[in-house]
Amino acid sequence: MTTSQPAPGGQMPVGQPDVFGQPSAPKKSKLGWLRFAIPVLVVVIGGGLFLFNHFTGTGSAQAGDCLSVTEFSRTADDPKKIDCGAPEANVKIGARVGGSESCPEGDYDTISMTGRISYKLCLVINVKQGDCLKGFNSQTAGYQKVSCTDSAKDAEVVKVANAADKVSCEGTEATKAAVYSTPPTTLCFKTA
Repeated sequence: MTTSQPAPGGQMPVGQPDVFGQPSAPKKSKLGWLRFAIPVLVVVIGGGLFLFNHFTGTGSAQAGDCLSVTEFSRTADDPKKIDCGAPEANVKIGARVGGSESCPEGDYDTISMTGRISYKLCLVINVKQGDCLKGFNSQTAGYQKVSCTDSAKDAEVVKVANAADKVSCEGTEATKAAVYSTPPTTLCFKTA
């Protein structure tokens, strides 16, 4: 009878009979669990990021929700959904329409989101009478609420009317009006 000699280091080659004539079992890797853990971890992290963006980004945003928009440009950070009473909540969604559709009639700022589902958010400035803004006269800067004594302010809200008509600003110090049909709103601004 011939016996196999152990490989250097005292181990038998895999599949070769040991000294008792039994084939040796393949040695299991201590890191074999990683084959299963890594894909599961990728799915969990990816799903978590999707849900975080869905609930804090614009994915689930509807008319009436407020956003914090730092800049109106293609290179800006994505807007974040935020409580309408927060100082950073500078715009409110007046309407959400399909990506190729137009906003309702009015002076809406817009943000277009493209991807699996494309849509456009039609935005109303989120202010109340007496608020002062910085960035109102900018083409790209997000509106920022500031103290009315701040030298950087460029607009003050003198009236908010629940009607879509510039006539609502007559008899005020307003030099500019923003009119929105949905929801029917007119914002009257005294600009710097």
